[in-house]
Amino acid sequence: MTVTNATFTIERVLNASPARVFAAYSSLEAKSAWFKAPTAIETLNRDFDFRVGGKERFHARWPSGMVTDFQATYHDIVENERIILVYDMFHNGDKLSVSLLTLELRGEGDRTRLIHTEQGSYLTGDEEAVKSREHGTTWHIDNLTAVLEAQEARTFA
Repeated sequence: MTVTNATFTIERVLNASPARVFAAYSSLEAKSAWFKAPTAIETLNRDFDFRVGGKERFHARWPSGMVTDFQATYHDIVENERIILVYDMFHNGDKLSVSLLTLELRGEGDRTRLIHTEQGSYLTGDEEAVKSREHGTTWHIDNLTAVLEAQEARTFA
């Protein structure tokens, strides 16, 4: 089996302070407003322990029967500035990838430059897996933007 290693960065300037953007990541209620599935799903397990060493899990069954499992550990948190976590992604029990996610929040006046960088090792799917992950992550960040700016969320396509 070949491992595909890849990095992608998604950058946005948000009409919100770093404190508001950080808050959107730091509680289950706030994160659930934008970090969700693009369709109705059955949530099997949703854990959220936002602290260094804390774990996050979003385990769900999709209408197709597919089961996804996002399992993360927080490694570094600096309030209103930075969040670093490592996560494993599974589909139907098979590990798809391991990723290091670095989120930077840089104040620009009353706005925030969000820089989301992922360094991933993709165990299946080659470059298509990387494109798919970047596409899905962009959709999540667009949802975050919509929530923070009181706009309509973009449909997943």
